[in-house]
Amino acid sequence: MFRNCSVPDWHSGGMAKWFVSAVLLVSMGLAWPGPATADWSRTFTPRQAHDARERGTTVPLRQIFSRLKRRYGGYQIDANLHERNGQQVYVIKWMTDEGKRIRLLVDARSGRRLN
Repeated sequence: MFRNCSVPDWHSGGMAKWFVSAVLLVSMGLAWPGPATADWSRTFTPRQAHDARERGTTVPLRQIFSRLKRRYGGYQIDANLHERNGQQVYVIKWMTDEGKRIRLLVDARSGRRLN
């Protein structure tokens, strides 16, 4: 009746490999850090970031970019506004003149570098 079944036999190693793979996948899913474990509360949309700048609650990125350009040369790769522990923070990825890629955290209200 089950002679032509293609399910691997446990003793042949097929089922054991499948079982180990399933356990690993489940354990990886349980250990994966979710948003609740991160201290970054939220990411602002471009519209929200623009509104914050218009209200004067954040320093314009062009001012921060100007300071970074004087200090490191190079150019901006990416920039996003986040809220971290109740503080608005710019996360900026910058390419220096030497070709080094750096990640900077900047207080969005004062423009002061945090790292």
